[in-house]
Amino acid sequence: MIDQQEWQEQDSDDFIELGEYFVPERQVQMDVVTSVIAEPREPAEILDLCCGQGRLSGALLKAFPAATVVGLDLSAAMLDTARRDLADHGARFRTEQFDLAERGWRTRAEAPAAVVSSLAVHHLDADGKRALYRDVHTMLRPGGALVIVDLVQPVGARGVELARRMWDESVREQGIAGTGGLKPYERFHELEWSCYQYADELDKPSPVLDQLNWLTEAGFTEVDLYWMKAGHAVFGGVKAGE
Repeated sequence: MIDQQEWQEQDSDDFIELGEYFVPERQVQMDVVTSVIAEPREPAEILDLCCGQGRLSGALLKAFPAATVVGLDLSAAMLDTARRDLADHGARFRTEQFDLAERGWRTRAEAPAAVVSSLAVHHLDADGKRALYRDVHTMLRPGGALVIVDLVQPVGARGVELARRMWDESVREQGIAGTGGLKPYERFHELEWSCYQYADELDKPSPVLDQLNWLTEAGFTEVDLYWMKAGHAVFGGVKAGE
C-alpha cells in the first residue's frame, strides 16, 4: 500500500502549479486517451484513478457528454482543486478519496464504461500493477476500456539516458514557452522530479512490454501502446463484449 506520508500535500501543490511544464505534451496525452475510448451509447460512469487537479477528468467530461466522471485521489488538495475547477459540470463530476493500492474501491455498484489513470500506476510495484489490471478487468462492463498514462521503465542504460534527456528538454522548452523563463525547469531539478535522474522509492516504473503482457494476462483484448515520449506512455486494452 502507498503510505500516505510518502506523497505529501506539498507534492500536490507543486504539481498543481507546475504540472503543465513537467508533463511532456500533456494535451496530446489527454487527446490520445479520449480518442481510444469508445463513446458510451447510454449514461455511464468513467473512473479517473488519481485524478489530480482534474485535467484529464475535464477532457473526459467534454469528450463524452453523456458520461459521469468519478475522480479518485489520495490528496485532499488535488480533490479540492478538481471539484472547484470542474464545478460547472455539476453532478456529472464527483470525487472519492482513495488509496490506489487498496482494493476496497475496486468493487463498484455500477460497472464503469472506462477506467483511466494518469501518472500514478508507477507508484505500484509489479505485483500491484498486475493485481490492479485484473481487478479493473473484472470491474469494467463488457466493451469497457482501461487506458493508462504513465512513466515506464526503459530496459537498458541507453533507453534510460534517452528518456532522461528527452524529459529534461521537454520541461525546459515548455517552461520557456509558458513563462518566458527557466523557473519551471529550475524547479524541476530542485524538486528532483525525474525518476530517470533522481532515485525515489515512491517511483516503481515497469517496462512497457511487461505491462502490455500483464494486461493480456488479465483478459484484455486489443492491448496496445498508443503513444510514447520521454519515458511517458499511453497504453491499455478493452474488455471483450458479450
